[in-house]
Amino acid sequence: FTNGRYRSIEHRAVVDPKEERLSVAAFHFPDMDAMIGPLKELTAQEDDAYKTLDLESFMKIFFATKLEGKSFLDRMKLN
Repeated sequence: FTNGRYRSIEHRAVVDPKEERLSVAAFHFPDMDAMIGPLKELTAQEDDAYKTLDLESFMKIFFATKLEGKSFLDRMKLN
């Protein structure tokens, strides 16, 4: 989380009719004792806009949220 500093996009594709499209999937998983929240390096001068949760709580919210736009980020907001 960048505390709203960097804007995200839901989906972006740049299509070139002369080139083949390539998709890459990457899976990353933190340690079980990880805390998930805004990057402290980006939020040192401001209040956090998003919750910081342990991995178990984060995963419960993530899997309970429908994949509709940015609804997951909305559930993580503090305000």
